[in-house]
Amino acid sequence: MSKKQMMKRGSTAAMAVILAGISLAGCGAGSSENAPAATTTAGGSESSETVAKNSDKPFEGVKLTWWTTLNANVSSNYQNLGDTPWAKYVQEQTGIEIEFQHPTQGSESEDFAVMTASGEYPDIIEYTWTKYPSGAGAAINDGVIISIDDMMEKNCPNLSKLLAEHPDIDKMVKDSSGRHYCFPFLRGTESPNETEFSSGFIYRADILKDAGLDVPETPDDWEKVLRAYKDAGFEVPFVTRNEWMKDIWSPGFDNWGDFYVDDDGKVKNGLVEDSRKEFITWMNKMYTEGLIDNDWLVADKKSNQTYFTTGKSAAVYAPFGQGLGSYGKVMKEQDPDFDINNLQCAPPVTSQKGKNAKFSKMNNIFDKSGTSAAISTECKNTDAAAWLLDWMYSEEGNLVNNFGIEGQTYEMKDGKPVYTDFVLDNPEGKSAAEILAGYTRASTSGTCVQDPQYILQYYSQDNQKAALAASMKTDMGKHFFPPASVSEEEQDEYADIITNVKTLSDEMEAQFINGTTPLTEWDNYQKQLKDFGIEKAIGMMQKTYDTYIAN
Repeated sequence: MSKKQMMKRGSTAAMAVILAGISLAGCGAGSSENAPAATTTAGGSESSETVAKNSDKPFEGVKLTWWTTLNANVSSNYQNLGDTPWAKYVQEQTGIEIEFQHPTQGSESEDFAVMTASGEYPDIIEYTWTKYPSGAGAAINDGVIISIDDMMEKNCPNLSKLLAEHPDIDKMVKDSSGRHYCFPFLRGTESPNETEFSSGFIYRADILKDAGLDVPETPDDWEKVLRAYKDAGFEVPFVTRNEWMKDIWSPGFDNWGDFYVDDDGKVKNGLVEDSRKEFITWMNKMYTEGLIDNDWLVADKKSNQTYFTTGKSAAVYAPFGQGLGSYGKVMKEQDPDFDINNLQCAPPVTSQKGKNAKFSKMNNIFDKSGTSAAISTECKNTDAAAWLLDWMYSEEGNLVNNFGIEGQTYEMKDGKPVYTDFVLDNPEGKSAAEILAGYTRASTSGTCVQDPQYILQYYSQDNQKAALAASMKTDMGKHFFPPASVSEEEQDEYADIITNVKTLSDEMEAQFINGTTPLTEWDNYQKQLKDFGIEKAIGMMQKTYDTYIAN
């Protein structure tokens, strides 16, 4: 019998005593109505001390299970997320015991598929639900997770307030039927903001100055800069990871090789636009003249660092942390006279000087690269789970998720949290990324809102802060296709089309760039894309977008 039912049947005073003696059950047992009652004095009045305690920890003693991936920066120091100072602090402050469960690193997708197929779920599942086949709504319809709409007002005051203040985000975190389903990982609340950017065009400013050139903005500017670098003796002027090469240069031609939304709300795909040929033709020219890495198809972060830090390259598209934050230090170790500020970041490449790039490589506030928590259908104490996850958006939750524990990883100065040297200049030589991974969640993805101040402090070098500012010169936020999926009825056909389109475009565009297939074959390539159904896929995505806007 649930407490709610018992309260209806029994004497109020007597039943209060009984309820005070009932031990709390976790999500594995008990009703979703279960919450601790206040202790009662002999005279029948509640202890004010206990009432205060329970108002802060209304589900004290409840145990929840929580499935989530274990970030590499966490696993380098802890075997389980529950071992981290972050997890211990959260449990101490909420009174809820959390058992974290992790998939095998490197097999997260496979383990998730096995778990969902088994029908046996932990109480909380943290996953990129926008990647679920047919979208998050299908996860509800499949009986994996629940809609949290009925709990928003009662158990989720913090998340409800956030979504009410930001209706654009409210749309993002609903399924195609308009149901709230998750406690999201958000990169800030306004776009653009610093948390949406993590990489950019890093270049040797000292060599650029010697050549008498300005910071490059357009493809023509970059062509001049890369020629100057080659003339200065840099064997491979520009390098980047293979998966980034096209997406970082195509914006210079107002082209984006995926679905996007134009200014009139029309869904398009840059793969079949005329500007795509102009872009690929330019890339072929850069490749032929040796201005970009001729081994770009196998380039990775390791080869990028080697080329750039050894003087083989003078420009690289790389992360602001692992790239800009470390390259200069490596180069200074090799040459004590090297000035780290010789490394700077150019804005996203644009089609017109002085104009924001129409597209760029950036993250959306809510997208397919972050994990968000949902409550499973197996959770029997949904109130406790919802309350815990909503706590992550409270003032206290925001502080620990972004800055860690006061007195250890941050101190309050002028009313603002500021990282300590334990984070930024760790006495044991640990990186800020390692420390923050154990004390926060904003640095690794999870149920929280990233605070722009977190990234501004994490990027402690002046050139890193300047890089963030430069990267925000983009209008990409206006053109993102939202985190929505096509209908379940169209999912299989859509998936087949996109698989074929991606395979063909990756193969053919690489051949065009490298010159192994002449550009005279471009029209045949475009015909193949259309034969595979790309125009039908665009129509499906238009319907998806229209439904998203309507909801």
